[in-house]
Order: sequence, then structure tokens, then C-alpha cells
Amino acid sequence: MIIHQFIGKTTYNGERLYIEKDLLSAIGFVPGSRYVTNATPENNIIEFEIDAKGPNKVSKKIKNKNPIPVIDKSGQNIRSALKDCGQIKVTFIQDRVIIEGIKPTTDVLSSNIHEVPTEPLTTISFCAGSGISSQCLTESGFKEIAAVEWNPKEGKEHKFSDIYMKNHSDSIMFNLPMQMLEAEHLPNVDVWVATLDCADFSKASAGTKKDYHTMHLYMHLMRLFWDKKKSDRPKAILLENVPEFEKIAGISLELCLKDEGFSVTRAKLNSLDYGSRTKRERFFMVASVFEGFSFPVPYGQPMSSIQDDGVLKLEDLDWITTEDSGTLKYFINREKKGMTHNHHMTTFDITKDSYIGTITKSHHKIQPENWISHPTNKNLYAYLNGEQIRKLHGISKELYLGDSNKLVVESIGQSVCVQTFKAITDKLYHFLMDNLRRAVSEVKSVITEEGRISKFQNCSDEFAFDDSGQLIMF
Repeated sequence: MIIHQFIGKTTYNGERLYIEKDLLSAIGFVPGSRYVTNATPENNIIEFEIDAKGPNKVSKKIKNKNPIPVIDKSGQNIRSALKDCGQIKVTFIQDRVIIEGIKPTTDVLSSNIHEVPTEPLTTISFCAGSGISSQCLTESGFKEIAAVEWNPKEGKEHKFSDIYMKNHSDSIMFNLPMQMLEAEHLPNVDVWVATLDCADFSKASAGTKKDYHTMHLYMHLMRLFWDKKKSDRPKAILLENVPEFEKIAGISLELCLKDEGFSVTRAKLNSLDYGSRTKRERFFMVASVFEGFSFPVPYGQPMSSIQDDGVLKLEDLDWITTEDSGTLKYFINREKKGMTHNHHMTTFDITKDSYIGTITKSHHKIQPENWISHPTNKNLYAYLNGEQIRKLHGISKELYLGDSNKLVVESIGQSVCVQTFKAITDKLYHFLMDNLRRAVSEVKSVITEEGRISKFQNCSDEFAFDDSGQLIMF
């Protein structure tokens, strides 16, 4: 048995089904044959089934002198079953034609908006790390309901989830791989936030062995989305990752979410444009049931030096020479020889520079990047520790990031840039609330409904709904 499927579009409220295909003959719907119509409006399904005593009859159309079978059916049962369905899926099986109305996720979610939320909008964070991004969400007005965090290194699975729970003890923590997570496990929330692990995409790990533990996480994100009932899906998704993520996963996610009716905006943003003291370019994507989201307008990098702004001072740093550190000596000798493959030593002067380079989660291993040079003694260098990096990132000292320098550095290095992320979450919260208020206002603005005509406030003309409609497939 061969099953054929086609996708069609509804027009004029979908009151008429018109199917004109040679394939109908192959499955028993030849011109003149009879069939019955069964409609299940609650499931948006209509089924035509061959029945010698059926009340309906397959007609025909002559095309290129050949008769083509035609199913032409209309009526209230058709209208009820396909109400608000933007597309239909038509399945051809022997002696049966099954029409399934498809409602975009956005239409289902929008139809459930009846009142402005009196509680904060809610979130789930995927790959939540130590909870730095979740803290940004909380400060923007969101309420974090749940988080997913699992470290793929054997024996360290709860390494960061434990830290997260100390910062967000009211949240539900799913400390398991996303591939083991089921949609029914997740509470229903307004926004999904996906700061998926970037190790398999990042150019910072170029030249190192990759086990590819996490490249597939974006697929599981969509699996969880699709496995959710449409009415239970989030109103928005915020995604952050390295720029390389866009070509491999970002565009795929955009296409999937646009198919569901979401409006998608994506961009590559530089943290320096939002006042950060560390340079970090990241890919961002916001998908929403509402149109019109735009990322915050950059307001520029700090103009004064790190020391002049009181972020760090020379006396805060631990200064060493090549006599004190063989690692420092090795890096400097490489630079003198012009050896720049793999990694190039970078230095900054906090009395002159307003920012330093990207701090990665491997910074604690003593990397050649982001050394601080002394402004007057060229033999002195300093390497930043976790708490100094915390100050550079503007992360509150009240936020717990671990009991060791390594954990603090890893927590910050694998997380978001606070300044950029907070600017986005601030704008996203206000964007969603404004649109929710507008949607509720439009619903409440219906003041009369007379037959097929409805009047709306703030509209100069009446909206008239045409009683004739059809859904056509050729």
C-alpha cells in the first residue's frame, strides 16, 4: 500500500473542499463512484470513504480530453472542521481521503490570550549553567520556573546544576541530558531560553579534540517543542550561541519556527556595543508569536579605562615576572620568535584599555590570551582570577559561582555576556507584555456582533465576514 500526502492552503474560511487529481482514480474515487463524508470538528479532520450507498458522488472535469475525478464538497461540517486552519494535510489511502486541518502554533496560542498576566512572565532555561543568564531574566521581570543543566563529563553531571540551585532554589532542575527529556516533563511557560552548549561549534576549540557531545541539542529543543501540545508551547524562544552556530543550527531553527507561524529575528551582536568590559560576539535569535521584535540599539563601548572607572586597579592584581612563571616565559618567548599558530599572546593595560578580550571557560588553565601588562614596569604581568573576571563582567558578588577559582572562571566563561543579554531580556519582557496587552485590548474591543458582521472600536469601517468560502487543491 502506498500512502500519498499533499499540503494545501485554506481560503475564505475553508467552507469548500475541491480536490482535482488523477490520483483519486488510483485509490477508488473514479468519476461516478459514491462516498460518505465523516467530519470530526474537535480534531479538525474530515474523511471521505468509498461507499456504494453513500450520499456523495465523485464528479469529473475534462482536461486535455481526459476525465479527471473531482471531489467537490461544502457545508457547515466542512466549515466547522477546518475553522481557523491555515493549512490542510490531505492523505490518500485506498478507498479513503483524509483531510486534516492544521492550525499554526501562533494561531492556537493567540486564541488563548484572554487577559493580561497579573504574574510575571515565566521561563525555562536550557543549558542554564550556573544561573547567570537566569539571573538576567529575573532582573528583567521574568520568573524562572525550571531549568535544564547537565554536564556531559562523567562524574561531573551535576557540577553546574548544583551551583544553579543555590542561586535559584525555587526552580525545578532537570539534571539530565536533553535527549532523555520528554515534553510532558516540562511545565508550561511563556518563554524558552536556550543558551545551548557551544563547545562543538566554537572556533575557540579549533585544533582540539572534540567528542561532539552537544552539537545535536538544537534538534532536541525542536523535538520538545513539537511534542508539546500547540496550546502549551511557549509564546517566545530566546536563543544565544557562538556566531558559528548560525549556519549549522540557527537557520534550521528559524525555518522550523517560521513553519509554526512564529516571527523570527536574528542577529550577531558584539558585547562591546552594550558597555561590556570583555569582548564577545554572539549569535542571538528571538522567535515570537508576535511580530515586530527588534534587538536593542547599541549604546557604545565604555570610553574610559578599566582602572579609571574603578572596575579594577593595579594594586588589585598579582604581578609576576618570567622568573616567577615558566608558563609566562614560554608565552613571551613564542611571541619573540613570531610563533603565533594555535594561540597568540594578547596583553592589555587596564590604565589605558576600556576592555579586554573574550574570557573562555578554560581561562583558569593559564592561556596566552588576556594577560595584563604593567604600565610602567615592562617586566611585570598579571593573570586575572575568577573574582576579578566577575568584576569585569559586572556580575553581582551575591551570585554564587562556586567555591574555587576554577569553578568561578568556568561559570562565567561558559555563560552569557551580562550586559548584552540583560539588554535583550529587558526589551523582550516589555515587548511581550505590550503585545499581550494589545491582544487583550483587541479582544475586548468587540462591542457588538450581529449575524456575520462585527464592529470594532478604533476602526472606521465594519469588518464583514464573507459567507462563501473554499479550499482548493489542484
